[in-house]
Amino acid sequence: MTGRIKINLICIAFFLAGMLVMLSRQREILRWRGELTAQQQAQAVLVARITVATALPPGAATTLPELFQGAGRNQMDIMRDDLRFVDGQKRGEAKSALDAVLKAPPTYATYLLRSLLLTRWAGEDPAGAVAWVKSKDLTDNRPGDYRTLYWAWAANDPAGAIAGLKLIGDANTQANVENNILGVMSLSNPKGAMELLQQLPTGQQSNMALSFIYAYWAGVDPAAASTSALQMPVSASRLWALDNLTYYWAMQDPQAALTFASGLPSGTTRTYSTANALYVLSQQDPNAAAAGFAMLPKGDDRNWMINNLASNWAQLDPAAALAWVGNVAAGRTYDQAVQNVLGEMAKTNPADAASFIAQMPDATTRDGAITQLAATWAQSDFSGALAWAQSLPSTDGQTRGNALKSVLQAWDTNDPVAASAYVAQNLSNDPNLDQIAQDLVKHWVGADPPAALSWAAALPPGLAQNDSLGAAFANIATTDPQSAWNQAQQLTDGPGRDKAMGTVVSTWAVQNPAQAAALLGNLPSGIVLEDATSAVAANWVQQNPAAAADWVNTLPAGSARDGAVVQIISAQGKNDPASAFSWAASIDNVTTQQNQLNNLVQQWAKKDAAAATSAVDTATLTDQQRADLLKAILKAQSAN
Repeated sequence: MTGRIKINLICIAFFLAGMLVMLSRQREILRWRGELTAQQQAQAVLVARITVATALPPGAATTLPELFQGAGRNQMDIMRDDLRFVDGQKRGEAKSALDAVLKAPPTYATYLLRSLLLTRWAGEDPAGAVAWVKSKDLTDNRPGDYRTLYWAWAANDPAGAIAGLKLIGDANTQANVENNILGVMSLSNPKGAMELLQQLPTGQQSNMALSFIYAYWAGVDPAAASTSALQMPVSASRLWALDNLTYYWAMQDPQAALTFASGLPSGTTRTYSTANALYVLSQQDPNAAAAGFAMLPKGDDRNWMINNLASNWAQLDPAAALAWVGNVAAGRTYDQAVQNVLGEMAKTNPADAASFIAQMPDATTRDGAITQLAATWAQSDFSGALAWAQSLPSTDGQTRGNALKSVLQAWDTNDPVAASAYVAQNLSNDPNLDQIAQDLVKHWVGADPPAALSWAAALPPGLAQNDSLGAAFANIATTDPQSAWNQAQQLTDGPGRDKAMGTVVSTWAVQNPAQAAALLGNLPSGIVLEDATSAVAANWVQQNPAAAADWVNTLPAGSARDGAVVQIISAQGKNDPASAFSWAASIDNVTTQQNQLNNLVQQWAKKDAAAATSAVDTATLTDQQRADLLKAILKAQSAN
């Protein structure tokens, strides 16, 4: 075997296979260029080492059974031995060797050997190699075998490989292999890759291949690439080519790419290309990008560019970025761009960001900016962020609360003990105490359940204590419901204990609704019992509908049972409307019953109006209920 073929084998089996994975990420192509050079150098060293290793004494040989034995052989040994074996094959022997390889257990050695043999065969009889791959039961490996084979074919005869794609017979596989061939060919010869692409029928000229070609071509010869792209007929493919060309051209010379884009005919192509160039330019010189911004027409691309340019500019000069946004944006675009700028400003000068926010006239934009600033500021200066959040007017209500929560969440994560002490000392009368306490406990209970529970129980009786205990016990019950139940029962009698017990039952119901149902008798009547009963029913009916129905039938009439029945109806209404109707008729609360019946008959009537009407006619209902339900059925029928 010649040295060139050996190099091709190594390329196909290793380096090029790795590049296929890399090429799936279009927006990193310029970085790949540097990696490509480094990998080519490493590959040259590897090829030299293996070539030297293949120099065997006269008469030495490596048999297939020896190759299949991997004990004591590292990947370099396997690579050397497999390559030596393929090197010793005579013309026409690749097929019999491949047949033998397929009978061996799959290992790194056999996988590599198959790739090398296919590469060898592709240099002798590519059509025969394609036929072999196509005829074998290689469903999982066939795409990779085709790639290996056609890469080797294209290394010697790219035009023949492209023409030979039709031998595959499967349109999707053929398109993927074609993209791989042209994409990799564009690494060294984008012009040639484009010429081959243009020889294909229109339906086979993929945009993916175009993106690879023009992305690489822009780095090699953007003038030639632009000339080629402009010669394409006006189409989606031309737009795709120019889109990729201007983006990657701008990565090297944004002003030249922008000049080229601005000279294109007005329309979508110029808009996309200009936006690409401006996007890259905004990362390097936002002032220059702002000067070219006027070239973009109003629309989504312009709004997108405002946000990106504002964010990039804010990293260098947030004040200038804010001034610019105020001149070019309005409405939702302005809100988003301002928040992007303030997010960057908050990292370096949060006090200035706070001053700007205080002067913002629009309440919605201001509220969103306050929450974002609080979260960002707290990461670098917790004390300053907290002081600012507390200084916000109490009349702001929810906005001040959101700011405090954002700041305290950062503290909760790092030092919940200090955060809890601060909350207890300074926010006991704060209108946002409930949500703040819940957030703190949620963070704390995972690290130190006893401390979090003790703190929540010590809160003043009220909503904050109840919800904090509920949040804590929900966390504990997720992993150990029995322990959570035992601890909840030890709490002092009161609403907090009731909420904790109800939360445990509701959480337990997710894992074992039957066990959770057995605890319902320990809960006081009211909303806690109703919520827990509903949670048990909702989970049980999903896991075992028959058992859930039997259990609900044992419940006494009342609001708790009504909530459980609603869960049964929700699960059965679409598939078994007759049964769901019977359940709805058993609901005790008149308003709830009528709402459920009304919703059911409307859904039912869309599929079987006669059955729905019959159910209403025979049900035990008041005259008014019956009349209302029949009207609902007629309404549903007319909507159909």
